[in-house]
Parts: sequence; structure tokens; C-alpha cells
Amino acid sequence: MDGDGRAEVYCKAGEGDPRDEKGLVQSGPEYLVKIDGRTGEVVARTEWLSRDGYPEYNYYCRNFLTVAYLDGKKPSLIMQRGTYNLIKTQALDKDFNRIWYWDSTREKGRYGGQGSHGLISADVDGDGRDELVIGAAVLDDNGRGLWTLGMGHPDVCYVADIDPINPGLEVFYGLERRQDTDGICVVDAKTGRKLWAHKKRTRHLHGQGMAADIMADSPGMEVFVGERDLKERWLYSAGGRLIEFKESGSLSPRALWWDADPQKEVVLGGAVRDWGGEPIIRVEGRVIAVVDCLGDHREEIITSLKGELRIYTTTIGISGRRTCLMQDRQYRLGVVAQTMGYYYPAQLGR
Repeated sequence: MDGDGRAEVYCKAGEGDPRDEKGLVQSGPEYLVKIDGRTGEVVARTEWLSRDGYPEYNYYCRNFLTVAYLDGKKPSLIMQRGTYNLIKTQALDKDFNRIWYWDSTREKGRYGGQGSHGLISADVDGDGRDELVIGAAVLDDNGRGLWTLGMGHPDVCYVADIDPINPGLEVFYGLERRQDTDGICVVDAKTGRKLWAHKKRTRHLHGQGMAADIMADSPGMEVFVGERDLKERWLYSAGGRLIEFKESGSLSPRALWWDADPQKEVVLGGAVRDWGGEPIIRVEGRVIAVVDCLGDHREEIITSLKGELRIYTTTIGISGRRTCLMQDRQYRLGVVAQTMGYYYPAQLGR
């Protein structure tokens, strides 16, 4: 962030241990801190967004932190408080100077309550500068509302080039709030225009879902989502064709590039496999990340066991050369954002 050639650590912090008997932070000062990556020393701090204006639930949680290239050149820090009602967002430069501040009360139309379980930095309008997909609404690089669906909080939210027919990027949503229709939808990322939608009632779409190209015979990416309390799971094509309906299975399959073909595999049931296929390799522990952490063109699986952190990498050879995934700005910033809220695997930009 500060251009010295070494990584810093930025996080939300307090004084001492500010947690109450329930483990919640409901009182005391809150800060954004900069930590020296080599020593662990706090070298700078600034005030976190205030708790003012929130009911109890948002009072102590729903805090997010990420990075975006708002001018297309320099990284900026983005912090946010709020998901289900009031949303406050602030952009800061490397020295913690405010670039802009936004809250959902400043906008016409319904921006309050549109937050997701994280923030996604992406150049949705193709101007070279990053916007912020806060959930079912998008903030422009200048800190003003670009568009909102006004349909409430999505559990599932992915930004990628899902549909190769539609120019630019798309956003895939699975909305938590009950919907008579359109609870599952893919929209144009620049305008919020719905490209297609699920035309049945939904109750509570839940989990992280999935957006990935997992089938060679279906152009673009496939999208997956399911109900929390009902035995309903849907896999749709990029263009909105229902490929598969299931009554069981994970609500959060982890897709990744593992073998030599262009399609992704998935981590399900403790194994890497093609969608619907037999295990290619088994992994142990809880999957905590899927990311190109070794710097090639495919992804590793990071798992945790008691006393261990493991990294699984493919041994499948490949012919030809491909671009390192971390060279894609949206993918790299998607990795940055994986330390907050729900775990949404990083997606490539254009």
C-alpha cells in the first residue's frame, strides 16, 4: 500500500481486549491500524467508522475492509460498516487521508440494506478505475451510487465475466430476503440491468454459492445457489438455462483450476473432482482458501487442521503458457477481500 516494496497488514482494532462476555465488541474505541509486516508493530492508526445510527446487530459487527484502485493507478483502503440497514463506506489513501465518505442515506433510491457479506472491487464500467460492489448496489469510483437493485441483502454475490455474450462484467446474486421472483439473477455489472432471473418464489438463498466455468459444453460460467432450510439447489448456465436441480449437497462448493483443461474443478466432500465426477485427489482439513498463492496459472487449496496449515497443489502437467492469476487486478483484490465476512473465491476481471 505505501510503496516501500514490502507488504503491510491493515485491520480493525481496539484498545486491549475490547470483547464483552459474549465475545462482542460493543463499547470502546475502534481503529483502522497499519502494522509493519516484518515486526508486527502498529505504525499508524485512524478512527474506524462510528457505531452511531445502528440498531444492536450492526452495532458490533458487519465491518469490512478491502483495497481498490479508485483512480486506476494507486491502491486505496476501503472500510465499511453495515449490511442490513444503514451502510457507511469510507475511502482512504496510504496515509489515512480521507478520499471520500459515503452513506446510504445520501442517495436517492434504496441503497440501505443492500449490503452483502463482503466488498468486491471491480472495474464494472470499463473506465480503468475500480468500483465497489457492496452487495445489491454499486458505488462508483468517486464515492457516489452507480446503481441499486433495491431488493435487499444478497448472501451470494460474484462479479465476473459470467456471460460471454453480454459485453463486460456481470454480477450473480442469490438474495437472502424472500422474493416472489428474481431471487436468483445475473445482472449487467455496469447498469444493474437483469439479464435473466429465476421466476419462482425463493425463501432464503444461503451460503456462498458458486460462479465458475465447470462445464465445457456450456458457454461461459455456470452459477449455483440453494435454499438454507429447503432441499432446493439450482445450477444455471450463464444464459439462464437450468442445467441441474438437486435436493441435497453443499451450499458452498469451492471451484478452482486444478487440472490441464480450461474448466474449473470443485472441492466437495474432502476431494477435488470435476462437477459430478469421482475424486481426483483427497484433501484433509477445513478448506479456508482457494487461491493462486504459488504464482502460476492454477490454484492451490489451503486447509487447516489442529496445529497445522496445509497447502495442496496440483501435480498435473500442462502444455503451453498461461498468465499468472495474481497478475489480474480484480483477482488479486479478490484475494485481499477474503479475510472478511463470507468466503467468496476471487474472480478474474476482463
